[in-house]
Amino acid sequence: MTGKVMEFKKRYLEVICMGKPCCPSGATEVTMVNVGGVKVGLIARDEIFKKLYESGKKPEDVEMEELVKEFSIYNYIPSAAQNDYGEALLKEYTKYYKEKVK
Repeated sequence: MTGKVMEFKKRYLEVICMGKPCCPSGATEVTMVNVGGVKVGLIARDEIFKKLYESGKKPEDVEMEELVKEFSIYNYIPSAAQNDYGEALLKEYTKYYKEKVK
C-alpha cells in the first residue's frame, strides 16, 4: 500500500475510535460482510475470529449473541439488527473456520 493510503487508514481509525483504544492493535482492515442483504464494513473481523479459533471454538460452539457482543466492542450494531448481524457473523465464522482446518 502507498503511504497515503496507510495514513488515511490511520486517521480514519483515529476518528472513528475518537482517540480511544477501541480497536485492537493492528486492526486496520475493514471487511465487507453481507448483513440482511446489505453490505456493511466491520473492523476486527480477523482478530475476533482468530481469537475464537485459537480458543478451540468450532462454529457449532459459538452463539450468535457472543459474536454480536464481541463485534459490538469495535463496531456499531443497531439493536434492531442484532439478529441479522448474528446470523451473518456466524456464517462468516463458519467460512473462516473451514478455511483454517483445510
